[in-house]
Amino acid sequence: MKAYSKHVCEQFKIDSEINSVAELNSGYINDTYLATTVSGTQYVLQRINTTVFKDVENIIANKVLISKHLSNSKTKYKTVRFIKTLDKKYFYKDTHSNYWNLMTFIPNSITHDVATNSRLVEEAGKLYGDFIIQSVDFDMEKLIETLPGFHSIPLRYQQFEEALKNAKEETKKSAKDEIEYIINCREEMHGLSQLKNNNELPIRVTHNDAKLSNILFDKNDKGLAVIDLDTVMPGIVAFDFGDSIRSICTTTVEDDTNLKATRINLELYEAFCKGFGTTTKHILTPTEIKSLPLGAKTITFIMGLRFLTDYLNDNIYYKVGYKTHNLVRAKNQFKLVKTIQENYKTIQQITETVFI
Repeated sequence: MKAYSKHVCEQFKIDSEINSVAELNSGYINDTYLATTVSGTQYVLQRINTTVFKDVENIIANKVLISKHLSNSKTKYKTVRFIKTLDKKYFYKDTHSNYWNLMTFIPNSITHDVATNSRLVEEAGKLYGDFIIQSVDFDMEKLIETLPGFHSIPLRYQQFEEALKNAKEETKKSAKDEIEYIINCREEMHGLSQLKNNNELPIRVTHNDAKLSNILFDKNDKGLAVIDLDTVMPGIVAFDFGDSIRSICTTTVEDDTNLKATRINLELYEAFCKGFGTTTKHILTPTEIKSLPLGAKTITFIMGLRFLTDYLNDNIYYKVGYKTHNLVRAKNQFKLVKTIQENYKTIQQITETVFI
């Protein structure tokens, strides 16, 4: 694959010959590589998963539009720049119908999969808050909703029910407790969706994958840039806020099997709130602020629901390391939801205090 990746890089307008290509930690969906030229310039090459992302050309168009907008904004943070192909497109489609895009690499940058301290988390809050702020004046009519219903509870329940209907009996039996929990939570988890459908929350440009690993930091844990713009779409702020809390403010990684250790970290929750509130509280409506804790609970539940749905579907969406990997992820996320529910009043109080 590395040799082929070099060939793909050469289809873009780069400054010199490719010297090396190394695979990066590419997450659950796409394949990502770091390409270095003979002159020392580095690029990030990405192969987009067309099984997951059907509307690839519009996804790439969205990414290019937002990156250009951010680079022309007043943000103090850096922005990746997308490179055109030799035939002046922002993507290369190979003979196997794979889509690739190439972007600049931000030097002296690192990523973190796990939050090691509250300063790092507060910095993450500032960056994701800045993303919301800098996108306020973006013309959303230019954005294509490439993943309709991405955070829709009704849609995710529909997909779950379809998977449940078609799942093997052995698979359903192994996920009996999780299936029961999903069914019992149906009414509670529709609250955020109802607010959105009632037009009580403004529609803004949102990242929709606002986890810690999608931020670049320097060696001193200062934020440099928000990356991975594949899922940028119109949405509500509670989506991004909730996904950040889910993935950053937890005591374990999302496939940790030690459920006794899995819980919401209130110290990190407050730190993220501080960072996010510093940049956004002057534009968020009172209803948006009130919806943030609901976003944390709902998005965490949605991720658990999606993991379990994929498990019932024999793991066709997310990359897995073993057969029950998605079941483990679902168990972890539902345990996190339960600890958010247990601490919900405290979470609301922290949010209210920070955003006053």
